[in-house]
Amino acid sequence: MQQITELNDHDYVTIDYFGKPKQVYVFSTGDNTYSDEWDGSLSEEEIACLNWFLNNIKISDYKREISEYCNEVYSMWSDTQITMDDVEDELDIKAIAINITDTWKSIDGELIYPEISFYGWCKCDDEHGICIGFRDKKFLGIDGQDWTL
Repeated sequence: MQQITELNDHDYVTIDYFGKPKQVYVFSTGDNTYSDEWDGSLSEEEIACLNWFLNNIKISDYKREISEYCNEVYSMWSDTQITMDDVEDELDIKAIAINITDTWKSIDGELIYPEISFYGWCKCDDEHGICIGFRDKKFLGIDGQDWTL
């Protein structure tokens, strides 16, 4: 069980990437980054969210959702279709994005952005990349990279 106690923006951590260790960087896009006093270190809340994520989320558990998302995107411009077995070759996850914020809400007041997400590239949309997002310790969905920015 990983237990990170401090980390700076753009430092690297190891994730379980389809059963293999992979180094990815962690970056913050939330309220912490807009503080005049921010020194680049992740806040306690961001560290807690990251520790939960590293110890509870495996990207391989979301192969079905990822393949469905990719096939939906592919259907807009190609005849390509992938299976769950193709997901590992489809993705290139480079980072974990942490977006702890109190200000971005939808019209009905529900938070619509992920708190934490796998962030990287996918062959189905090499222009917008992929963001596999989680909020309140639950899977939220999959979208392009700008979903968390």
